[in-house]
Amino acid sequence: MPSEADPLGSLSLAIGAIVILLWGALWVLRRQRPGAGMWGARDCVVVRSLALGARERLVVVRVDARYLVLGVGAAGVSLLCELDEALPSAAPANAKLGEVLQKAVGRWRSG
Repeated sequence: MPSEADPLGSLSLAIGAIVILLWGALWVLRRQRPGAGMWGARDCVVVRSLALGARERLVVVRVDARYLVLGVGAAGVSLLCELDEALPSAAPANAKLGEVLQKAVGRWRSG
């Protein structure tokens, strides 16, 4: 009887090892971002984010030297405008963000 349990035990051990190896490979692939070799780690950074509703956000993203204002919602992501200047680094909440966005929207409407 022990000879019948031995092949079953080694089979289950082999299947368990394969499952653990596959899980480990998936974990490593999830940790590596696709395109990380092409883009540097800091080329695209979310500078500020402002919640407008349950699913809507206003986000300022820095891509290289450009600052983009994006609208993010359930339907997708939209480019709203590009800022001419960087946002102030000392951020007393969203007051400075609002001022900069008002200036950008004013320029967008006038030109």
